[in-house]
Amino acid sequence: GRSNSASHPALVPETIVIDHGRPFKCQHINSVCQRMGISIQPARLRTASDKGILERFFLTLRMDLLQYLPGYKGPDVYSRGVSPESEAMFYLDELEQLIRQWIAVVYHHRPHDSLFDPSVPGHRLSPAQMFQHGVERAGYIEVPRDPDLAFEFLRPVARRIFHDGVSYNGRMYNGPGLNGLRETDSFTLGEAQRRWHIHVNPDDITRVYLRRPDTRKWCTLWWRDAPSDLPMTEDGVAYARRLAAARGS
Repeated sequence: GRSNSASHPALVPETIVIDHGRPFKCQHINSVCQRMGISIQPARLRTASDKGILERFFLTLRMDLLQYLPGYKGPDVYSRGVSPESEAMFYLDELEQLIRQWIAVVYHHRPHDSLFDPSVPGHRLSPAQMFQHGVERAGYIEVPRDPDLAFEFLRPVARRIFHDGVSYNGRMYNGPGLNGLRETDSFTLGEAQRRWHIHVNPDDITRVYLRRPDTRKWCTLWWRDAPSDLPMTEDGVAYARRLAAARGS
């Protein structure tokens, strides 16, 4: 709705600044950015100022929203309550919705010291006003829409396709999208060793995705023994398995 679109307006990034964490330096991120024409700029080691805008946003998020939520632990033991573990906890999707709502309702409508029009000294603008100011001066740039764009950013894993589907983390996935590819080798060499790439989402393991090499269309493969149609996270399944093992079932 309104808060969802206001929290992240449609923009095409030209450059992303990354630190030296392994998730950001992997071949998958590099290949996706290359296909989309996005440059990658690594930050210098131990130089927080290279990504100062993002670090400042994290500070604002922590001080204006996170520290008021139940269960908040803070950056160190001196910033938390007596027993935050006993307070209410949030699932990741609930926390994400709270952050998006705060960005849309509060953060984007509050004046920032770094946002101003040089022709009007001393007048600070909010991100929403600055965005509207830019649109009025330069026009609105339509972002190409691709409903399958999100699949490009899911983590690919190389797997064999058997007659009854593909196996990932002890789970079998199957679907009509595998027809014609079962018991066959892909054309991918290197580390894949002629295995097919499926794309996985740790936030919903009830399904994985495969792009057909002939049609270039994405198809969904469903977890054959999923206990329900509701989304399940990888962490949730691991926790359920620990509970089952404790009961001896």
